Amino acid sequence: MENRSLASPCTVPKPPPMPGFFGRYQAAIDEAMRAELRPHGASLYNTLRYYLGWVDTEGNFDPQPAGKRVRPTLCLLACEAAGGDPANALSAAVSLEFVHNFSLVHDDIEDGDRMRHHRPTAWAVWGVPIAVESGNAFLCVADLAVQGLTERGVSRAVAVMVGQTIADHYLRMVEGQYLDISFESRLDVSVDEYLGMIRRKTGALIECSVYAGALIGGCRDDAAAVVDSLRTIGRSLGYVFQIRDDVLGVWGGQETGKPVGADIERKKKSLPAVHALEHASGPAREEIRNIYGKERIEGVDLERVLEIMDDIGTRSYCDSLALQHWQTAKSVLESAKLGEETLANGTARDFIELGEFLLARQS
Repeated sequence: MENRSLASPCTVPKPPPMPGFFGRYQAAIDEAMRAELRPHGASLYNTLRYYLGWVDTEGNFDPQPAGKRVRPTLCLLACEAAGGDPANALSAAVSLEFVHNFSLVHDDIEDGDRMRHHRPTAWAVWGVPIAVESGNAFLCVADLAVQGLTERGVSRAVAVMVGQTIADHYLRMVEGQYLDISFESRLDVSVDEYLGMIRRKTGALIECSVYAGALIGGCRDDAAAVVDSLRTIGRSLGYVFQIRDDVLGVWGGQETGKPVGADIERKKKSLPAVHALEHASGPAREEIRNIYGKERIEGVDLERVLEIMDDIGTRSYCDSLALQHWQTAKSVLESAKLGEETLANGTARDFIELGEFLLARQS
C-alpha cells in the first residue's frame, strides 16, 4: 500500500466542532447502557459503572462527562441511513460500547496507564486481577446485550447475523491487539504490516459499528447495496480514526493535553514511528534505530526523532494517508448509488460531517 506520493505536503483543515448528530442519540444510548447493567447488583458491576463515569470507587453517584460514544453512535446512524429506526439498533449499539470498554480496561493494564478520562483506571484502583475480571464482565454483558435485538423488533435471522458479526469483529480486534504488542520488540515493522494491524485493532470495531447498524436498518430487499457501501465507509473511517490518533500522539501538544512526543517517549510503534523507522536513510536510519533500541526515549533523543520525522515528511505522510482513506469513504457517499436520494433523512450529510471531524479532531 506504500505510495511515495503520499509524502507530499497535506493541509489538514481547521478542526470542526463535534458533529451535531451525536446529540441526537446520546440520551437513548446512555439510558440503554444503564438499563443493561441495572439488573446486575453485585459489587463487580460497580467497577464497570465507575469505568463508565457513573459512580465513584465506592459505588456512589458521581457523574462524569461521557465519552464520545463513537461506536454506538455510528451504529444508530448507519441504521437510520439504511432506512431503519435507530431505536431498533440500540441493543447492538450498547453491545459495541461495552466491547469497546472491555478493550480499554485491558489496554490500560497492558500499557500500564494509570489514568483515563482524568480518573484512575480500574487496575490502578483495584489492582490487575480485579481489572481483568471487570474487562471480562464488559465483554460478557456485551454478548448478552445484543440478544435484546429481537425484543426491539429485529428479526431473529438478522439478530443472529448481527451477533455473529460483533463477535467476529471483536475477535479481529483482539488479534490486532496481539499484533500491536508483538510490534513493541521489533524495529522492522513495515507500514503495510502496521495498517493491517490497525484494520483489526481499531478499524474492526468501527467497521462493525457501521455494518451492524446497516444490517439492522437495511432489511429491505433493495437495501443490500446500501449495506455494503456503508460497510466500506465504516472501514475507511476506522483508518482515519486511528491514523489521526497516531498523529495526535506525536504532535498533539497542548491541543490534546499530551506533551509533544508522548508516543515517542513510550516507544509506541504507531504509524509515525513505523514510517520513520522504515523510511529514514543513511546515518539517520542508524540513528533512529539506535534510539528506539534504548530503554527510554527522552531529551535530545526525543528531539532527534522529531527532527528525523520532519526531515522525511512523516507527518505529511500520515495526514495524507488519513485524507486518502477519507476520500475513499466520501467518494462512496457521493456516488450515484449512495447519494442523498438513497440514504435516509439527510444521513449522507451526517457522514460527511463525521468524516471531516475525524480527519481534523484534536482529542
